[in-house]
Amino acid sequence: MSVSKQDQDYLKKLTVLYVEDEKDSREQLTEFLRRPVGTLITATNGIEGLEAFIKHQPHIVLTDILMPGMDGLTMAKKIKEINPMVPVVVITAFEQTDYLMRAINIGISKYVTKPVNSYMLFENLLECAHLLRAEEQLSLQHQHEIQRLEMKHNETMSILSNGIANDFNNLLQAILESMPLIRLSADDMGRHYIDMIEQYTNEANVLAERLNTLGNDTVTRMKSGQLIPLIKRIIEKGIKDSAVTCSFDCQGKLPNIKFADYMLQQAFESLVENSMESMPSGGTLHLEARMTAVSEHDALLLTPGNYLHLSLSDTGAGISPADLPKIFDPYFTTKGKDTQKGKGLSLAICHTIIIKHGGFINAESVVGKGTTFHIWLPGPK
Repeated sequence: MSVSKQDQDYLKKLTVLYVEDEKDSREQLTEFLRRPVGTLITATNGIEGLEAFIKHQPHIVLTDILMPGMDGLTMAKKIKEINPMVPVVVITAFEQTDYLMRAINIGISKYVTKPVNSYMLFENLLECAHLLRAEEQLSLQHQHEIQRLEMKHNETMSILSNGIANDFNNLLQAILESMPLIRLSADDMGRHYIDMIEQYTNEANVLAERLNTLGNDTVTRMKSGQLIPLIKRIIEKGIKDSAVTCSFDCQGKLPNIKFADYMLQQAFESLVENSMESMPSGGTLHLEARMTAVSEHDALLLTPGNYLHLSLSDTGAGISPADLPKIFDPYFTTKGKDTQKGKGLSLAICHTIIIKHGGFINAESVVGKGTTFHIWLPGPK
C-alpha cells in the first residue's frame, strides 16, 4: 500500500493506545503497529487501558471488546467522557448486533473484526489520522483568525492611544510651563496647592508616556546582545525582600538577539510585578529559555523561523478562564479600581512591546495553581 510522505510524517507524531487481553494477538499487532506510529502504549484490559489513557492522553485508541475487569466498550465510553474527540477503533471477533449498537451509541470511530487484516487495520488507523489532522487544521485556522482580529484591534488601539497621548502631552506641557509664573504671585497656601498640581501633572505625564508606548509604531535603539541576564536582574530585583523564590532553566549559551533593552525591561518588569501581585504570601517564579523553530503550522502569528521562547511561570492565584482572553486589553484589571493612575495598562504595554519586536506573547493559567506567560522573540537570522 502506498502512503504519502505527509501521512508518514503525521503518523510519527501520534501516540496510539492498544488494549488487548490475549497475549499472542497483542504481541503480533504490537509488532505491526510500532512501525508506522510515533509512540505505542499497550494495556492488557480496560482498567489498565483507562489508566494509560488518563496518564498519556494518546491521540488514537485501539481496543478489543471482551476483556476481564472492564470490557473495551465500557472503557471506550469512559474515554469518550474524558475526550469526546479521540478516535476509538474496536477490534473484536464478535459481530453481534448488540455490540455494534453499543459501539455506535458510544461514538466508536471504526470497527475491525478478528482475525485482523493488517491492511484493513492500517487503513482505519490512517482514516483516524486524517480526521485528527483535519480537526487540527480547523483549530489552527480558528486560532489564526482570532489572532488576526486581535492584531486589528491592537492596531486601532495604537492609533487611538498615540493621538490621545500627543494631545494629552501638549495640554500637560502648557500646565507645567504656567506653574513657575503662578508660583511667583502665590502665598504659602497657594504654593502648597501648586506643588500638588505639579505632582499630579507629572503623574499624568507618566500616563501619557505609557499611552504613547501603546501607540508608537517603531522600536528604536535596538541592539544585539544577551537578553537572559537582563531578565534575571529584573526577577531578582522584583522578588527582593519578599517570600517569593526564583529559579532559572536556560538552555546553555543562547545566541544574541536584537532588542531594545529599555523597552523589554519595561515589559518584563510588568510581567514580574503581575506575578508578584498574584503571590502575596510567597511562591516561586520560574524562568525557562529555549531556542525553538516556529513553522506555519503553529498557532502563532509569527513568520516561520527561529525564536527565543521564554516561559515565565508563577505559583500564584491564577487567572479565571473568563478573564484570561482579556488580560492584554488596555485598562483591563482584576484588581479593582483605585486612585493608582494607569492601572490596567502594564500588560497591554507589555503585549505591545513584544509585538513591536516582531514577537508574540500569550498566557496559560489554572486557578489556584498559577500562570505561565509565553514570549517568543525573533532569533538571529
